[in-house]
Amino acid sequence: METKEFELIEQAVKASTAPAEIAAAFTELSALRADLKRLGEPESYYLKAMNCPHHHRIFAAEPHSYRDLPLRLAEYGTCYRYEQSGELFGLMRVRSLNMNDAHIYCTEEQFADEFRAVNDMYLKYFKIFGLEKYQMRFSTHAAEGLGKKYVNEPELWKKTQDMVRKVLIESGINYVEVANEAAFYGPKIDVQVWSAIGREFTIATNQVDFAVPAKFGLTYRDKDNSNKTPLCIHRAPLGTHERFIGFLIEHYAGNFPLWLAPDQVRVMTLNDDEALINYAKPIVTELRANMVRVESDFSATPFKAKIADAEKTRVHTMLVIGGRDMEAGQVSVRLHHGGPQGAKPKAEVVADILASIKERRA
Repeated sequence: METKEFELIEQAVKASTAPAEIAAAFTELSALRADLKRLGEPESYYLKAMNCPHHHRIFAAEPHSYRDLPLRLAEYGTCYRYEQSGELFGLMRVRSLNMNDAHIYCTEEQFADEFRAVNDMYLKYFKIFGLEKYQMRFSTHAAEGLGKKYVNEPELWKKTQDMVRKVLIESGINYVEVANEAAFYGPKIDVQVWSAIGREFTIATNQVDFAVPAKFGLTYRDKDNSNKTPLCIHRAPLGTHERFIGFLIEHYAGNFPLWLAPDQVRVMTLNDDEALINYAKPIVTELRANMVRVESDFSATPFKAKIADAEKTRVHTMLVIGGRDMEAGQVSVRLHHGGPQGAKPKAEVVADILASIKERRA
């Protein structure tokens, strides 16, 4: 159809003077033209701001019964937030962030066990990283915010807040309750920790969502054969990993424990003597075979300079090898900020390094 002819028909249809069959055909043709135009345009891609909607769609992709719950969906994913330039702050606030985020879909009867398990996971992390001072900040809603700041479901707010409070009390967890700081969809817990120098950080969150699953039409078939909406627990044990790494750098003042140190071990010879190097190389090979981050320095650089460089770059464990060590089948151990630890049999030293990493010793 010529463009001029099409325009004449369009005018007639708009003026309601075209026959009914012509008007119907024109409407159908216009829709097809719009589809063709859309298909010819380049696709649009969007940066993901959060994982929640995607996990909800995964849940909705197939029917579920109460036997499928709890359903736990976890994702180590990258999200993006267009933070203003003045809000960016090193690793503490970034625009591209990584989270080991998860969503747990459960029934009301399963909620207490699932929510408690998340909190227990956080306590386990605190022990692993040696975080002794922490507090769980229980954020609730405020009645005056219903329908504005918060979803207007007063009964669900009371029920879920009582459920969270009961879990915290029964678990004996150190927590403080704060009003009017909940998420818009339900009560939440923010995990506050303090670094070794006393600075407070929010590193994790555990949130209850009774509203958004309903908006996404998420349901499961219950025992009585009725459709019910699951509760959703949002959990991110380490928050954004960029922020958590920033916290750990400050907490340890850059002096990480062996299992966490970027540079775990450096094997050094007193000089570039071939016999010393041949003695040291198998130690490096064995450590690398066991996934230890180990480097070597077999150069002729003066020994004191080697030690100074290793200390400056915060290498956790230095294995020093001289003539006496080689003759005795030993290595001399030196720790960053710990100084010389004496000479020990090389097999014993290697075994202790591997055990320290495996056990995540402080």
